[in-house]
Amino acid sequence: MNDDRRPLSGDALEQAMAMIEKGQQLAGHFPDAEALGRARGILDGSLTYEGAAAQLEAKYGFPVLRPRRPSRLSPDEHDRRRQIVDEARVSTALEGGRASDAVHELQDRWAAGEITWEQMHAGVRRLHPSTADPPET
Repeated sequence: MNDDRRPLSGDALEQAMAMIEKGQQLAGHFPDAEALGRARGILDGSLTYEGAAAQLEAKYGFPVLRPRRPSRLSPDEHDRRRQIVDEARVSTALEGGRASDAVHELQDRWAAGEITWEQMHAGVRRLHPSTADPPET
């Protein structure tokens, strides 16, 4: 994962934490002090995504991040895609959830450059259609 993210402090950190907590509440989630502490640690640089994932794996008993697979992409693009996938998985786990193995497989294939973003999105929609989608004919 790319470690060139700048840690937050002071007002910027507090504003980001307020946005995280309020966003979660608006989505119907009410993170506890432990979850918010993990988010703070990631933002202030005292906790890595891998460290947060390890804590969540120990707490919930299932893997949050999967082992890296070989990539067809440049190292920078692969790192960027892995970070996107890892952040999504950690965010979901912070809420106490977990995407299905089939969704993880699609995410891993996208991060490795095996499929496009559009193919990944279409695969997720096939696995988990929305009631807003028109019925198939």
